[in-house]
Amino acid sequence: MSDVPVAVVGAGPVALVTALALAQSGIDVVVLNSGRDEANLFPVVHDWSVLPDLDRLGVLDDAIDLGFVDSSWGIRVLETGERIDLDLHVLDGVTRHPYNLHITPTVLCALLEERLANHPKAQIESGRLRNLSQDPTGATLTIEGPGGRRDLRTDWVVGADGTRSAVRRALGVGFPGFTWEERCVVSLIEADLEELEYAPSTFRVDDRYGAVLQKVAPRTWIHIHAEPLTLPTDSIGSRIPDVIRAAGPDTTIRLLDWQAERMHQRSADRYRVGRVLLAGEAAHVANRMIGHSPIASFFDAPRVVEALTAVIHRVADDSALDAYAADRRRVFIDHASPVSASRKLLVGKIGNRERLNTELEHYRRAAADPDALREMLLFNYELAGESPITAPSHTSKS
Repeated sequence: MSDVPVAVVGAGPVALVTALALAQSGIDVVVLNSGRDEANLFPVVHDWSVLPDLDRLGVLDDAIDLGFVDSSWGIRVLETGERIDLDLHVLDGVTRHPYNLHITPTVLCALLEERLANHPKAQIESGRLRNLSQDPTGATLTIEGPGGRRDLRTDWVVGADGTRSAVRRALGVGFPGFTWEERCVVSLIEADLEELEYAPSTFRVDDRYGAVLQKVAPRTWIHIHAEPLTLPTDSIGSRIPDVIRAAGPDTTIRLLDWQAERMHQRSADRYRVGRVLLAGEAAHVANRMIGHSPIASFFDAPRVVEALTAVIHRVADDSALDAYAADRRRVFIDHASPVSASRKLLVGKIGNRERLNTELEHYRRAAADPDALREMLLFNYELAGESPITAPSHTSKS
């Protein structure tokens, strides 16, 4: 006998959204809050394409109240002063949410945890995963928490516990790819960047001072830039002011906080092993400067819920889980990873003016032509992938 049908391991948005969606589908779920290994300052901007799922969970309105929405984003070329302004309102009529949601991960996670705490089908348990074993009928998680060690028996496990995933390591699944020769430095700054006409989400393009800026609140921004790993870690903080001053050399900018971490471009060999499924950054990770990796991670949640719900309610056999695993890996490798890498290079690595001009022309056309901008934005639907239960072979015969 299992203690619960599904255990979700993780503490970030992907884990919490997965658990809440399962609970709302009538499935008892335990969330093992094993701590967040990701930088908790970002991403602040949640893409328009993921907002319908937050809406279906009934949390979008509260999230908007706790943060804010904005439809504009832009590109600034530091050397020439060129500005390219883009507006998501071209998606009017395509989506009910033609805007991005600006909310810190800490605030969003607190909202999701509150909903889970008040749901009769869900419970949250704090602790570390010390062992994971499985057999044909279920899986056993050995958890070390405040009250000591205990075993949790479950039918299915979703590992959404970040790049250092204890679930993935317990399965012995490889995480091939590469590590960028740069670290990502994320700064929380106070500045009047709107007076300098920065869009709430801005790519600052420059081969030395390239950065991504995201508005958090009035006068408060996240500033994300990359620096070589060869630079010493003990002096990161002393180098930040020089980089963030590029946002507005004549504007007062105050550094409030910062974090730094290495950047990876990796995907697990498999996203399913028996009764265990991987999601989010436990399954795949790209550089966090650009949003396509978080978008792909977020879309893992409704897809894994769709597959598990169908299997548990016996409207599909477990080949739906294989379909989930194969398609989410395809989406990352074919779409999220290459686009994330390309846009990161645009922000800070294209020193050749001719090549940079070629890259920027794509965005200039989009800014001038609503149809071109709409087509560019709708690419994000590719990150949603395919339903894991639409193929006839996944329909249960029982």
